[in-house]
Amino acid sequence: MAVRRGILDRKYIFEYDVGRWTYGTIQVLRDRENSQLKMCKTVPKAQLRMLNGDSISRLQSLADLQHPHISSVNEVLEDQSNIYVLSDACEGGDVADWLTRIEDSNWLQEQTCAAYVRQVTLAMVHSHAAQVYHHDLRPSNLLLSSKLPDATVKVTGFGLAPVLDPDNGIVQRNGNAYVAPEVLSGSDHLRDGSADIWSIGAIAHTLLVNRAPKESSGKNGWNLAARVRNNEDEGWSERSHLSRDFVMRALMPAGERPTAAKLLQHPWLKGMIPIGGPHLTEKTDVAREARHKTLCYTLAVLLVPVLVPYRDFEQLRIAFQQSDPDHDGLIDKRMAARLLMSRCSISEAVTAAVSIADVGKEDIVDLCGAACADLIAREFFAAGPTGAPLAGPLRATDLAPRMLRRFFEVFGDRRQAAVQCHSIRTKLRTATARDFESFAGVRYDEILGSLPEEKNIDSQELASQLSVNAGRGTPLAGMELEPLRDSSPWSSSLGMDFGGLLASCGMGSKRAESPHSMRLF
Repeated sequence: MAVRRGILDRKYIFEYDVGRWTYGTIQVLRDRENSQLKMCKTVPKAQLRMLNGDSISRLQSLADLQHPHISSVNEVLEDQSNIYVLSDACEGGDVADWLTRIEDSNWLQEQTCAAYVRQVTLAMVHSHAAQVYHHDLRPSNLLLSSKLPDATVKVTGFGLAPVLDPDNGIVQRNGNAYVAPEVLSGSDHLRDGSADIWSIGAIAHTLLVNRAPKESSGKNGWNLAARVRNNEDEGWSERSHLSRDFVMRALMPAGERPTAAKLLQHPWLKGMIPIGGPHLTEKTDVAREARHKTLCYTLAVLLVPVLVPYRDFEQLRIAFQQSDPDHDGLIDKRMAARLLMSRCSISEAVTAAVSIADVGKEDIVDLCGAACADLIAREFFAAGPTGAPLAGPLRATDLAPRMLRRFFEVFGDRRQAAVQCHSIRTKLRTATARDFESFAGVRYDEILGSLPEEKNIDSQELASQLSVNAGRGTPLAGMELEPLRDSSPWSSSLGMDFGGLLASCGMGSKRAESPHSMRLF
């Protein structure tokens, strides 16, 4: 039923009803001034038990949450009876509606599932870094930019539940398979984003096996995750081991779930949506920049052991650990920039260097990325001493040739721009390299394994091999999974072969591919 109120009629024209959501109804309105479509979430005040004087201002502050995969709040209005939360409408509808149109005989390609889950996780990383949580994440909150299979996912609703329903009373009365067990039971006060991690696992479950997780009788969902582990739910036998591992880790008890930033590093997402791949060979500015960012990152990894003294790297490592309060080995870009500003006071140099080190545009940085950004900022973007003027340009496409020249100055023969692999290995035997491998997830043997032995390597061949390598031997290739606890009811005995990831991910599925499926590589 259409909801028309005076405060809305002044700015918007009613278009159509969408339906209900946890806290009220949803309509689509058209802006009278610019004809843009807006999604309007209507919340009856009568059902809100804990509405107070600052609730509207807190909702309005959510407009500051801006990210490519977040449908941000545009405006918050109220009248005597309702609160209206407005955001941009998306032409493709939402994932819940999309899933209802997929027949049981169709089988979503696993790359499609991973692509959607990764975009939701990217949005979560950004919002959690701002200490904004969802607590009501479900497929209907995942909007699609278009009806095409390669649509962009935009998450709506971040920050609404903690304001409208801080004690979870409403969501408990309207529970569903995507709400974390601790939210439904009220057994734990929500102090962080772990409930959102559960929801991501449940959404990934639905995308992968065409159905929502069944309700679990266990307090923390242990029975559910055990069924995933043992292939008891139909469809898991046709999915990759890593997709199951991803879901199981997200469905662990609240205190044992990974953070959103850590979940984003899971080999399932890294392997299905790799940094490299044929799309990087395209002749576009975006592909060219991505290629050069990957090359600059890998060159920095190789240069750190020689150009960064051991004590200098040790200071950076300790400062990084102190900047990582949840101890997941990852910090957001803003924190990384503040950390590196204590080592290089030129903010433009630091900002540009961190952006280059964030090759996957994840808005998070690990110790390896921080060390690479630190090297780039101080050795290449700051001309000489820390306080000296900038030495731009600051784009990866301009930086890559400068880093290649420096690489051959450090590792090669000054008389010719060429180097041999054994010479690189010899100069990498430093205390910094030892700690870089121990603490930053770098494996130099694996990086150098792609380079030819017993022959001179020139600049062109080095750039080509490192670009094709796409971060192999560095955290860009994905984290190594720690085994799930043996005492856990869903301890994993999957025996995964990470090197064979692509061969195991959904290839040879027995079901027909959905017309909505997309191939990413």
